[in-house]
Amino acid sequence: MKFLLPLEETRFEEWLEAGRKSKLSYTLLVVLWDEMEKDYRPVYLTDRNDLEKYQDDRGNISDVFVAAYDLYSESKIV
Repeated sequence: MKFLLPLEETRFEEWLEAGRKSKLSYTLLVVLWDEMEKDYRPVYLTDRNDLEKYQDDRGNISDVFVAAYDLYSESKIV
């Protein structure tokens, strides 16, 4: 799938920082493409098992899974 806009690095860095600073124990950042808004949005997860919900949600046509990152190592997981 092609996305209309590139995800700006500064925005991505802000999302990583927000997830790390949260009072909740987030470990993952999921990047979704919102088809209705034509923009990216972050989702933070505490458990890697919850990642499957976003990867396999084919019934949700408004949100498209882009990638998932570890908040602390900043490495791409999927």
